[in-house]
Amino acid sequence: MGIYSKGKNVIGLMKQKGFKKTVCFYLNRKKEQEKALHTIQRYHLPPGEELQEQRNYEWSNMPLISIITPLYNTPKEFLEQLIDSVLKQTYVNWELCLADGSDEKHDYVGELCRSYARRNYRIIYKKLENNEGIVGNTNHCIGMASGDYYGLLDHDDLLHPSSLFEVVKAINEGADFIYTDEMKFQGDVENSTDIVCKNGFGKDELRSHNYICHFVVFQKRLLEGMNEFYRQKCEGSQDYDMVLRLTEKASKIVHIPKILYYWRVHQGSVSMDLSVKQYAVDSAKKAIADQLNRSDEKGSVECNFPYQTIYKVSYELRTTPLISVYLWGDLEGAELLLYMKEILSKTHYKMIEFLVPKNVSETKIGNVPVIVVEAKNQNLYEWFNQAEEFSRGEYNLYFCEACTPMEPMWIEELLMFVQREDVGVVGAHILYRKNQTYFAGAVLDKEAQAGIHVIDFNVQESEQGYEANLKHVRNTTILSILCMLVSKKEVAAIGGFRTSMGACADADLCLRCRQTGKWNVWTCFSRIYYNGNESVYRRWEKCQEFLNGWDTELRKGDEYYHPLLKALGRI
Repeated sequence: MGIYSKGKNVIGLMKQKGFKKTVCFYLNRKKEQEKALHTIQRYHLPPGEELQEQRNYEWSNMPLISIITPLYNTPKEFLEQLIDSVLKQTYVNWELCLADGSDEKHDYVGELCRSYARRNYRIIYKKLENNEGIVGNTNHCIGMASGDYYGLLDHDDLLHPSSLFEVVKAINEGADFIYTDEMKFQGDVENSTDIVCKNGFGKDELRSHNYICHFVVFQKRLLEGMNEFYRQKCEGSQDYDMVLRLTEKASKIVHIPKILYYWRVHQGSVSMDLSVKQYAVDSAKKAIADQLNRSDEKGSVECNFPYQTIYKVSYELRTTPLISVYLWGDLEGAELLLYMKEILSKTHYKMIEFLVPKNVSETKIGNVPVIVVEAKNQNLYEWFNQAEEFSRGEYNLYFCEACTPMEPMWIEELLMFVQREDVGVVGAHILYRKNQTYFAGAVLDKEAQAGIHVIDFNVQESEQGYEANLKHVRNTTILSILCMLVSKKEVAAIGGFRTSMGACADADLCLRCRQTGKWNVWTCFSRIYYNGNESVYRRWEKCQEFLNGWDTELRKGDEYYHPLLKALGRI
């Protein structure tokens, strides 16, 4: 906020801090905003020589990109800027397909498009007999296209001059579905800081919300077998439905972590309208439910209120398998028994067995077995591997004794994901202090001491995180043995924990699960409270074996750790 805006907040700060400190606060904030603007500008405004190099680039494969843009009463200035942004592309093998459903009061739309088309053969215009809405008009656009790939561009938005160049680079590396980052803007794009930086593709994150949005390019063949392209029954969330269906069929999905699309904010635009139409929410839920049906996954879809456009998928549990809970920590004897009883009193799911590394006086707590596998001069991960031989569960739940569940369905919220054949490791939202985030997933980071960065550390649970990433299920790279669930079969298939990886052995196991093509999942709906030593698991300890073993991945960068957000210090 500016120093002259939000008057009540300014008055409140003055009462709290005094005049001088309040002025300093806003001056510092202004400096931070100016620094952020400079960082963002450097990130998305390339120098002219770079654009010229792109124009001179020699391609081995130059596919025709059909840009799909349905029109309806588009303001003249916006339409001119849109077409000019396409004409400025450094990649030249494109066609712009314009299907126009405008009414008679907006005849200038057709006149303007025909004028551009006469001057450039790559602009293809068709006046529709009737306006069929966004769904019908877009389908007409697709019918006009002759390209190998289709790109979706809204009628009042702009493309970055490098958009198609970057997309075709990805296509030449085998991508058949590509999406980019975007920026919302009013007036001009140069001074906007309203960026939307996205994660790499995650099946579970996409089911939580349509974070892909703009700019999307996909191979034509992905439409094969679809009776409908955009579906009328999903109007209001037709783009979301299309993205769900296309990503199911894609063989290589690539996220380009660059701002290559400019989403205009103006009166009447979707980006300006903060209200949520119920029919659009219902369409989104229908689109997700349809994907569950196509995938033969049973579950229900609801809004994660108060967020109407963030969705919670509750998968049906196919069975109630036995879960082996590996308890680790410092407790022993009577304290350990008391702790296990406390866990059971706060846990709805009862098909569990406890494995503990220290002797206790009871072999059962109610109907729950307690198996002692004594640890003898072993590190934690050696004990996990040894105890595996004595466990009888179908799934392994690694759980720290300094943790307690915050709601009874915490195990079910983990199990519903890990029961899927395409999931490796699932982890919980771990909180501490006054409900601050202690762990919400982690990523590889070559600049971190141990090569691992914890997402949203210390953020209050009442806050939503960047793009509400603390309020929905998402895919991540690394989970933590503070609380993580994985199938025993998966642990065996990858050879258990590698003790040479030191304190990073759990991260190493998660990475090896991903190497087998599995999704790792973090869920905000399984909440755990950590009341142990803050320094114990705030950071993974440096292990050279881990850094060496995952050097290629560290240098490549984690797809769930956006470079611009990292530069801005936002995650």
